[in-house]
Amino acid sequence: MTTARFLGTVITDRCGGDGMPTTRGSMAGSGEVRQGDDIARIRARRPLQDEIRDAMLHEFILSNRFEPGDRLPSEAELTKMFGASRVTIRTALQSLKDQGYIRIVRGSGSTVLPRPETIKSGIDRLSSFDTYATLAGQKIHTDDLEITRIASPAKEPLAEMFGAALVTKISRTKRIGDARVALIVDYVPEAVLPLEAIRAGFDGSVLDLLLLHGLAEYSDCTVTAVAADAALCQQLNVPDGAPLLQLSELTRDTLGKLVNRSETWLAPASFTLQLRRRREP
Repeated sequence: MTTARFLGTVITDRCGGDGMPTTRGSMAGSGEVRQGDDIARIRARRPLQDEIRDAMLHEFILSNRFEPGDRLPSEAELTKMFGASRVTIRTALQSLKDQGYIRIVRGSGSTVLPRPETIKSGIDRLSSFDTYATLAGQKIHTDDLEITRIASPAKEPLAEMFGAALVTKISRTKRIGDARVALIVDYVPEAVLPLEAIRAGFDGSVLDLLLLHGLAEYSDCTVTAVAADAALCQQLNVPDGAPLLQLSELTRDTLGKLVNRSETWLAPASFTLQLRRRREP
């Protein structure tokens, strides 16, 4: 087992016989990353290469320690810094490349790329737009927040799937700078997360709150191009009929139980949605 301290991050690499990290059922005794001042919280049971990727992203790129055009340390140097195998480091770098943060040229190393002005979201990952904005180096703000209890979900079309159960509705807009870029409306059954727990723990994202409590495992998401109606025009400050992307999402727990219905309307100029398509085996 190899332990490496890198800036504010402690990464313990427990490897199998092939030099790759073994599967970790929990953080204790098998590998952990403890949060430093500049590092976002990293949850248990994540692959080591993902932990290292996020550490490099925050401490190298988002911190501006390396500017666009600068070269990152070599694979050999990163191997020593993180106490990980070259295969693990190479996988972490490839992930940063796939996300558009660096360019890799064989024989020349990895070069930091300029960060895009839009928020790039891989919709195959269960992450919030707040998380994607942070990774893109953008500051996203929550405005017009309303958290209310719906006593009769049948009277609220988007909540009727919950039947007679009490449901909490969380509505807000998202802003980057002076521009409103999204309207998000979530519906969460009180049996899943009580109203007061949402009010106490909400920090911009319902999904982040569900993930924090271990209540979200996967979601089914449908993306549709729509034209802004009068209500959306007012909430997002866009012209009548302006094109928007609507994301309709049903989030479930490990047993397949519905824990959240979410409807999101995005300004397409501010968001890029990505999906990796693979050939059939």
